[in-house]
Amino acid sequence: MKHPHPASLILLGFAALVAASSRDGSALFLSCFGFVLTALIGAPSHFHLLLRRSRWLLLTMLVMFGWLTPGTPLAGLPGASQEGLLLAAENIARLLLALSIVALILGQLAPPALVAGIRLLLAPLVILNVSRDRIAVRLALTLNEVQTGFGWRGVPTASVSGNAAANIAARSEGDSVDRIANTLTLPAPSFNATDSLFFCLAGALLLVAFLT
Repeated sequence: MKHPHPASLILLGFAALVAASSRDGSALFLSCFGFVLTALIGAPSHFHLLLRRSRWLLLTMLVMFGWLTPGTPLAGLPGASQEGLLLAAENIARLLLALSIVALILGQLAPPALVAGIRLLLAPLVILNVSRDRIAVRLALTLNEVQTGFGWRGVPTASVSGNAAANIAARSEGDSVDRIANTLTLPAPSFNATDSLFFCLAGALLLVAFLT
């Protein structure tokens, strides 16, 4: 199987997140367990880092929902309610779903490929006269800022080997973009049969999410 295009991989991840997070009860928790386990196996370093940086948010969600939601009191946990803890568990599961899917995408895509995939998915914004190139530049800047935490060496600005490349030049708009004087060169891989399968899977997942 050929390596999929970054855009199709990102779209499939988004569709999986929408479909899984729209569930509730046992289906939600099983989906969360499956994706978390997959992230622990497929992208452990990214998932551990995302989890560590989200620990206070997870704790806040537990306290806010579990202890501040009216409901049936629990004898072993003073101040907590049964309904609140269930609500906390569901929301924490949805956050863990998002973290695991993001970790899997980051584990599969290098920063330039990630930016190139998002830039392609933002193509419809042209209708609204929104510059997707500028968004891609800002995303590249953000990825470059977090390169140390993720172990990346930054977003390369040299030419990318291959048959095609997309060149995005920064213009004078915004403080961060103003400081970019060079040209960001992104890979532009071609679509293949694997991408068709990924697009079909993404469409099916989104359809299931909105119809059920």
